[in-house]
Amino acid sequence: MTYYTYIAADIPLKPEQYNEHIFDLEQSDQHIKGFELPIQLEIYNGVTEKRELRSLLAFIQQQTQGHKRCTFQIALLVNSNREPFLITEKKHIQLHKINSEQDLLLEEGQLLTIEKVQLIY
Repeated sequence: MTYYTYIAADIPLKPEQYNEHIFDLEQSDQHIKGFELPIQLEIYNGVTEKRELRSLLAFIQQQTQGHKRCTFQIALLVNSNREPFLITEKKHIQLHKINSEQDLLLEEGQLLTIEKVQLIY
């Protein structure tokens, strides 16, 4: 069994802009029940360590630059080759409310929706 982190978004993602080399971003065209956005990227072995989470947050923040509003979905799923991928819980957070990389830490089966919204002061 292998963990995967899947990343979906309503904007085009550019994995070539990721240059930290802490994990490998691969193009993906998976269709997984529970995702509301098109899955674009996958990370083999998932993202579970603090430095990986920090790197993922930096990548998401980088990708949102230049967009007033956009949405990401990330999920940590296990591929058992016997059972289909299963989303067991959905969570939601706005990008500006993420306090640390730990806010991206997911348990198996969790899907996190991250929304960048235009802030008006």
